[in-house]
Amino acid sequence: MGLTLQILGPVRACRDGRWLRLPPGRPTALLMVLLLHSGTPVAVERLREELWGGRPPASAVANLRSHASQLRRLLAGPGEPPRLRAEGGGYLLRTGPGELDAAEFERLTAEGLAAQARGAAAVAVDRLGRALALWSAEAPPPAYGPDTAAAYDRLRERRAVAREAYAACRLELGDPGSAELRSLLREHLAENPLRETGWALLMSAEQRAGDRAAALGTYRRACRALAGELGVAPGPELTARYRAVVHAGPGSRPDAGRPAAPARATAVPHELPYAPGPFVGRHAELAQLGAALARARDRPVVLSVHGAAGAGKSALALRAATTALDAFPDGQLHLDLGGSVAGEPLPPRQVAGRVLRALCPTSDPEPTTVAEAQARVRSALFGRRVLLVLDNAAAPAQVEGLLPARGGCALLVTGRARLPDGHGPALRLDPLPPCDGLALLRALVGDRRVDNEPAAAAAVVALCQGLPRALRAAARRLGDGPHATLARLARLLRADHCRLHGPAHLHAG
Repeated sequence: MGLTLQILGPVRACRDGRWLRLPPGRPTALLMVLLLHSGTPVAVERLREELWGGRPPASAVANLRSHASQLRRLLAGPGEPPRLRAEGGGYLLRTGPGELDAAEFERLTAEGLAAQARGAAAVAVDRLGRALALWSAEAPPPAYGPDTAAAYDRLRERRAVAREAYAACRLELGDPGSAELRSLLREHLAENPLRETGWALLMSAEQRAGDRAAALGTYRRACRALAGELGVAPGPELTARYRAVVHAGPGSRPDAGRPAAPARATAVPHELPYAPGPFVGRHAELAQLGAALARARDRPVVLSVHGAAGAGKSALALRAATTALDAFPDGQLHLDLGGSVAGEPLPPRQVAGRVLRALCPTSDPEPTTVAEAQARVRSALFGRRVLLVLDNAAAPAQVEGLLPARGGCALLVTGRARLPDGHGPALRLDPLPPCDGLALLRALVGDRRVDNEPAAAAAVVALCQGLPRALRAAARRLGDGPHATLARLARLLRADHCRLHGPAHLHAG
């Protein structure tokens, strides 16, 4: 039977059908953090912050070693290599396929949403139902640190998406508004009272069950929840469902199992490009971006990443956007604003026009002014959950005026300079620290080369100043053959550096 690990509820571990006795307190908290980042090293500094907050004791590192040793012994299986090991200045916990409930939940949910997208509702119901069954009715232990809390928030958001997709597919397959489905949706809304799609689905289920009065009562409760928390009226989706219930009359069934869609010619774009090549480090930055994107539920959020050329801003933004993909079911846009290349960056009207064409490919003629283009973008985005990744911004005007007053949209902007205040959380991206720079070089050129020439490898990372773009370019120069050594590459880079900066050094000396 092997090992089973559970974090979708209380943290538990089971081996061969026998529950293991987990040590209470911080050892179990350490296990929870490592499982949330299974397969990825978690730095000691980050673990200290997660387990002790801003005031770790002097013995924190020693305590971590002790807790890790306890967990290593506890999780060890006969003839198995150690599951928990020190790596990259931290600890890494390895789990296998099917062992961690959160990983299984993510896999089944992805399969279910993909099945729904291609119209295979029965397959979607099977996968999503199995995914949702992995969650325990008991609450998980409290999160010690911000990264852990953000990771659990992302899992809960994913469960909310899975529940709504599951309910929509059940209704599409002809569910008569069963008590089981209505109970699931009520539980969902008790936890997520601001999700209009959930309210609309419950109204559909109640109308299917022949309880028109209950459907109208659900609409009134939704109005109170939205007004009380956000001070807003229902959006187009919920309003359309209400009108469908009112106009259908008593005893009728909705035409389809899904909530009525807003009456507008909008598309669902999926424009995020595949990001080739290895991605190393940036755990804190990814957690910060992920937590900010998770807040885009009923009000739009704007966040930006700025830093030096080659620091990896675009790669970080794409990784964060891809991780949050399912939180934005109404589409994901990607546009290079031209701020990193020679020539003129895209003017604001072209930016708004390009976004508008992606959202409404059959819209009216091209807007003639910036204000008109931005207004039409806001109308197309209103009430929707769309992620806009606008890369390489050169000026704030390129990204202003695009988000509506309401709706779960997010705007993620990258650029070399920080946007002025008022544009949401701004994350400065510094060069990679030496350990992560070395890990990236390993991923690019292979462990053998780095292990054979550790001093030269460290020199290459230092000469590239920890910039991912420079490290990738250097790895391409390495080549193959007997002369393709890291020592030779370091000499080439040092020569380039001297050619570029030598005169300045002479004057400075």
